[in-house]
Amino acid sequence: MSAYRGVKRLAVERPEWIPKVLACLECHKKYGEFAGNWVRKLLEEKEGKKIWFPGLRTLVSYGILKKVDTARGGRRAYYILIDPEGVEKALRELGYLK
Repeated sequence: MSAYRGVKRLAVERPEWIPKVLACLECHKKYGEFAGNWVRKLLEEKEGKKIWFPGLRTLVSYGILKKVDTARGGRRAYYILIDPEGVEKALRELGYLK
């Protein structure tokens, strides 16, 4: 499945995950490879409160992210966006980006 189709499917099946995709896109643009904890911190800054964050495995299962590495004894995973252009295109079409 392409990342573009993954975002489109996610928007229908689990729309509460779209802010996490947007945060992943922002982290991708800033760092390239990123940890889930960085995405959580970005979301907390935007929302102005602590949030519960279940990790990014859901986005991996939708074909949006790919796990590339682990650190801290296996306790921190690092991810990349599989197709940043496709993700951005889908988010634009869905009205989440201008």
